[in-house]
Amino acid sequence: MIRSVTRFLVIVVFSAGCLTTPAQAQQDTSKAAVDPPTHAKPVGSDEQAFATYPLITGRIAQRGGINGNISATRTVEGALSRATYELADNAEIDEIAKGYAQRLGTAGFDILYECEGADCGPTFVRASPGYRVSSSRFRSTPESQHYLAARKADSSGDVYVGIQIAATNAGVSAQVDTLRVKPREIGAISVNAAQMANDLDTKGRVALYGIFFNTDSAEVKPESRPTLSEIAKLMAERPGLRLLVVGHTDSRGTFDYNIDLSQRRAGAVVDLLAGRFGVERERLKPWGVGYSVPRASNNSDVGKSQNRRVELVVW
Repeated sequence: MIRSVTRFLVIVVFSAGCLTTPAQAQQDTSKAAVDPPTHAKPVGSDEQAFATYPLITGRIAQRGGINGNISATRTVEGALSRATYELADNAEIDEIAKGYAQRLGTAGFDILYECEGADCGPTFVRASPGYRVSSSRFRSTPESQHYLAARKADSSGDVYVGIQIAATNAGVSAQVDTLRVKPREIGAISVNAAQMANDLDTKGRVALYGIFFNTDSAEVKPESRPTLSEIAKLMAERPGLRLLVVGHTDSRGTFDYNIDLSQRRAGAVVDLLAGRFGVERERLKPWGVGYSVPRASNNSDVGKSQNRRVELVVW
C-alpha cells in the first residue's frame, strides 16, 4: 500500500494583531473542523492573523515551485493556523488520508483536489507546503506523498483545508494548514466617485482594491459591484473623461503569464462597465502590465496583496 501525503487546511478564528503561543495553537487544532489522527504527536505550529496562501488545486508539473505553477493554485487570504505532526512509523498514509477525507465530508467540506504519489505531479514535492516550511521532514519521493484540499462555505468566511503527509527515512510527518477567509470589508477598500476624481485630478491615476478575481481567472467577482458602480458614477459626472483601465498582478508566475492575465482582467472590467453599467466603451481602454509596476516589494505577502490591483489612469 502506498504511503502518501495529505495536505489539510483547518480553521481557527484569530483576533487581529493577537497571536497565540504554540501550546495554545495545539489546543486550537484540537477544536478544528477535522481532528488529527489519535496517534499524531504535535511537533510544531505557527499562526498568522493574515496570510496570502497558495492552495494547490491541480497537478504540479512545472519547475519553479509555486511561482512556476501558479495556474494550479488558488490564492486564499485570511487567518492561518499551521500544525506539524509526527505519526507512528508504521502508519499507513493511505488510511490516514482516507480518514481525513471521511471526516471532512461529515463536517460539510467539499473536496477541491486530491492526489497521491506520482499523480500529484513530477515537481509536486518542492512546491508542497510541508517542504516550503520543513524540507527535511517532507523531502521524499513522489510515491510517498498524498495531498488533499477542501473547502466549506460559511457565512462568516469560507474555510479551506489542506493536508500534506509524507513518509521519509526519518518517519512519517503531516502538516496541517488551516485557513479561514476573512470577509472582505467592501466599504473599507472601496473608493467612491469623489475620491476617484480627486486622485485623478491630483495624481493622474487611482488604485482600486475593490475589484476581485479568483486566482488564474479574469471573471470579475460579484462583490466588485460597489466599486464598479462608483466608476460608472464618476464617468457619468464627467462626460469628457477617458480612462485607461490597467490590470496589475503580483510576481508569482512567469512574466508573459501575468501580462496576459492582467490584460484579460482589465478587459473584463471594461466589458462590465460598458455592458452592465452603461459607460461608453470608447471612453475606456483596457491595458495589462503584469507585475512590471509594483507598489510594494513582492518579497512579502503584504506586498503582493498591494500589487494586485486595478488602476484608472487619465487617458
